[in-house]
Amino acid sequence: FQYPKGYHNVFKVNGTAFKNCDIPPANQALSSGNDTVVLNTPGRKWYICGVSNHCSAYAQKLFITVQYQYGWAPAPTPQILQ
Repeated sequence: FQYPKGYHNVFKVNGTAFKNCDIPPANQALSSGNDTVVLNTPGRKWYICGVSNHCSAYAQKLFITVQYQYGWAPAPTPQILQ
């Protein structure tokens, strides 16, 4: 998530909090302005902006469904070229 630091933040929430724009405690916010979220597990993920009324008034929220990929093979071991 890239945004102007101090103007926005990012909270990971559940589906109910996403729908209602319920803001978690401030200490749970991602707020660097350049936040990375690793999506390692399949399933639904919900994120909202917790600044002022950004979520409810401006729909600053994101819903992601991470799919499981069948048949993914591990990456080959890097080899040194000589």
